[in-house]
Amino acid sequence: MKKTILLLLSTLVMGCSGPTEPPPTSIQPIDSAKVQAAKMNLQTDAELAPCNIQVSAHNNMLVLKGGVPSQAGKDRAETLVRKVEGIKNVANHLEVELNTAQTPL
Repeated sequence: MKKTILLLLSTLVMGCSGPTEPPPTSIQPIDSAKVQAAKMNLQTDAELAPCNIQVSAHNNMLVLKGGVPSQAGKDRAETLVRKVEGIKNVANHLEVELNTAQTPL
């Protein structure tokens, strides 16, 4: 009986040791060259260039922050950065900022 218990315990301990190395990750981080290419795409657009959109990368996600003059500009910014090869995930945190000086009273 003691041998059976010892055998069972040793099997449990050996089986619970787990892997020695972490599993490989499938996240491919965005490199700085792709971030720069995305910024260049935005800086060459007549409507978006003056907006000073912030572009950063977090793991495999390109992040856009700042303000744009219209929803069309927000959508176009995302389209422009997705044209960069390797950019698949975009977090578009751009805010549409209505210019009150142009709003009719």
